[in-house]
Amino acid sequence: MATYQPGNYLITVVATLPAKTARQLHNPERFQYSGDVATVTFGPMPIRAQKPTTGKDLAARFVKFCMAEHPKAKYTITDFTIKPDVG
Repeated sequence: MATYQPGNYLITVVATLPAKTARQLHNPERFQYSGDVATVTFGPMPIRAQKPTTGKDLAARFVKFCMAEHPKAKYTITDFTIKPDVG
């Protein structure tokens, strides 16, 4: 697994969560519903790594931040992309 050094990155995370919770989120970029489950794409958005960390940890922190209004919601991260932010 890749380790990301301190610096600025652009992150996009795809997660599945209950549709009921997804409908309450403010600005996820994309929703896709399948019964009671929603696939939600968060990002791309800038993020900063403060110390060396794994992509999985960055993705988990980012989704936690995006879902701050629903701290007890259950979700599963299915995919994430992290690129250096050159802007």
